[in-house]
Amino acid sequence: MTPEELDDLRNDPDNRKWGVYYCKEDPRVIVPRHWKGMGWTINAARPSAIPVLLFMFILVVVPAKVVRVYGGGTVDSLFAAAAGITVVCLLSAYLSSSTRWSR
Repeated sequence: MTPEELDDLRNDPDNRKWGVYYCKEDPRVIVPRHWKGMGWTINAARPSAIPVLLFMFILVVVPAKVVRVYGGGTVDSLFAAAAGITVVCLLSAYLSSSTRWSR
């Protein structure tokens, strides 16, 4: 699919059900939000949406918990969570890129 076709799918209001993006034609699991530049959302029509969502949750929570278990304080846990959030944001930007799917 071309980037324009992916953007058309993302912007089509018929691809949203109860405020959740649901489009079987869109091959991406992570999709830019309706207003581009405002973050990402999950494509609930993809079978891998739930595992990806759980994986991203784990990327944020587990490092903070590990730091706490090994004696880190609150600030250390916050830094670990911030690092996890940064990784999730970079991963989301990569997975949602329309140029990545234009083959």
